[in-house]
Amino acid sequence: MTTTEITIPASTSNLGASFDSCGLALKLYLTVTVEKQEGAFEIVLSGEGADRLPRDESNLILRVARSVGDLRGNKISGARLLVNSEIPLARGLGSSSAAIIAGISVYETLADDRLSEEELFGYALRFEDHGDNLAPSLLGGLVVACVAERAAHERSLVTVKRKWPEEVKIVLCIPEFEMGTAQMRGVLPKEVMLADAAFNIGRAALLQAVISERRFDLFSEALRDRLHQPHRVPLGPGLAEVLRLNDETLKHPGLLGVAMSGAGSTMIAFASENFSRIADEMSYRLAASGIRSRTLEVEIDNDGRMVRSIE
Repeated sequence: MTTTEITIPASTSNLGASFDSCGLALKLYLTVTVEKQEGAFEIVLSGEGADRLPRDESNLILRVARSVGDLRGNKISGARLLVNSEIPLARGLGSSSAAIIAGISVYETLADDRLSEEELFGYALRFEDHGDNLAPSLLGGLVVACVAERAAHERSLVTVKRKWPEEVKIVLCIPEFEMGTAQMRGVLPKEVMLADAAFNIGRAALLQAVISERRFDLFSEALRDRLHQPHRVPLGPGLAEVLRLNDETLKHPGLLGVAMSGAGSTMIAFASENFSRIADEMSYRLAASGIRSRTLEVEIDNDGRMVRSIE
């Protein structure tokens, strides 16, 4: 019997000012091993969230796989899904996007039906609108992603993948509390001032120029945001103090800038050296507000989704 292993990277999105438009794949993985079998589906969970996620038909990976099968007129048969996750839940690291891409990949495996990138993103957007997480989970690397209308009521993503500078490393500070995406989306204003929109547009463009030209001295400026972080950070104890590091980069050698990862609660630092010291400083600031946290130094995943057969 042929077994298929599907590996999907985590992602950090928004990257400060690049709200809903830019994401970065990280070397934290959701791995699904698919073993074909007759009859029903069986889901075996391990890793992050294993004690909380459903093992029945309501599991997101299986729901996505079966839904795509129904939409394409291909009923998929049973399988044993061994699901292991390194991606924390509800921490702004793209756990649901990874599960959606994994679910579509499970469908492709069981139906022997390879989707185009446009088709895949079209189905993925039926489950969530976070193209800035979905795109890096599939493609890897730094991805600029925009939702585009393809036909009547049909959507997909326009994406451009970029090479991430090797000099810039990632430090994650993951608080013990969760910040659900739906709740954090709800705190955002429905309208924004023109000046704030222009502020973010300029800095989102600046980030791409900073990366292209390696002007890392401008990294912290490119991460400044007026659209989402000012509304979300106050809801997480200690997060404002961590974000304040963005104004203090000169005091911390190697630190380039800090931002909220996705909708939080994880905070992400971009750095060129002294990673453990920067991690300790982030944790210290949370601890001062009575919040425990863990830190991870992670690399960028430039490969994206990997699917391989295991004989």
